[in-house]
Amino acid sequence: MKLGIIGLPISGKTTVFNALTGAHKKTGVYTSSSADAPNIAMVKIQDDRMSFLKKIYNPEKLTLADIEYVDIIGIFSGTGYSKEASTDSNVQHSKKGHHAGKYNPMSFLREMDAIIQVIRVFKDEGIPLIKGTLNPKRDLNEINSELIIADLGIVEKRIEKLKKSTSKPKKEQQQEKEELRILSLFKDALGNGKDIKNLQLGEEEKKIVKGFCFLTEKPRITVLNIGEDQISEIPLMSKEFSGGSEEIICMCAQVEMEIMDLEPEERQEFIRELGIGELASKTLIELSCKVLNTCSFFTVLGNEVRAWTIYRGANAVTAAGKVHTDMARGFIKAEVVHFKDFQELGSMKELRARGMIKLEGKDYIVQDGDIVMFRFNV
Repeated sequence: MKLGIIGLPISGKTTVFNALTGAHKKTGVYTSSSADAPNIAMVKIQDDRMSFLKKIYNPEKLTLADIEYVDIIGIFSGTGYSKEASTDSNVQHSKKGHHAGKYNPMSFLREMDAIIQVIRVFKDEGIPLIKGTLNPKRDLNEINSELIIADLGIVEKRIEKLKKSTSKPKKEQQQEKEELRILSLFKDALGNGKDIKNLQLGEEEKKIVKGFCFLTEKPRITVLNIGEDQISEIPLMSKEFSGGSEEIICMCAQVEMEIMDLEPEERQEFIRELGIGELASKTLIELSCKVLNTCSFFTVLGNEVRAWTIYRGANAVTAAGKVHTDMARGFIKAEVVHFKDFQELGSMKELRARGMIKLEGKDYIVQDGDIVMFRFNV
């Protein structure tokens, strides 16, 4: 599960990345000299249910599920995040001290399962404004436009190729004509500023979407990067930016990055003093799981209790394959216990005596919180 963090330069992307992951990557302008590759880090997904399982089993090893965050260099106007446009604009931006980077961000962004877009809301005269003025809504619209431009470029290039290809009789001609028809619909929608994810797509269209990894089809979270003096305005800001299809969260990334360097006890005291209840970074990790439409199941194998993340709707064989490919290949049955039942009785022996351990087949849809033991033979 991967989420790419994007935004205009100097919006606080890397600060958000550091606050989320506990990393200490250099903040400021994400320059080409430091951008041979994006910043990448894995984050453990905290789960209170694991604490209960630890108490019951006292395992030697407790392994939380994780999620990957990728901090990608800033977007520049009119590039659509394309390699060619970024290269052409290097000279222009370098005069201002900003670079598009040595790597092609598009190749990374298209691999992401979801996108986090960081919008600068904080005020700091010591940190330059890439557009000269502070205008969060304008910046958000610009990022959305750049994603549309990126997808439109891919669609137009493919359409051009298909038009030449379909003019020649061959076995795949009818299939390519259908693809051309669908992509023409996408082109019209993108040309009118619409995201592909907001289109009503049939099964055939969905197959096309999946193959291209369109950016405007991916789930998105908008992070409003606020200053410490704006914390009291969070309810108002959240309301002002609500109404779209994206999840919105306010985050004082600079403060949360600093908090990550404190000892746990100091951290809690600082949070109380700020009056924020809990860190936005924790909420952002939870939102990441929500937009990815994932759930967790647990295994107890030997001396390890482990949490695994899968997409909601996945069946028992898919879950088995997550643990080990042999389990999926030789799948027989899955012994399943619902976490709430286990929490209530606290004993597998008691659950078995009451007939509350279910034996499920390969088509069983794994539920969030299931404790699963896979029976397999290879």
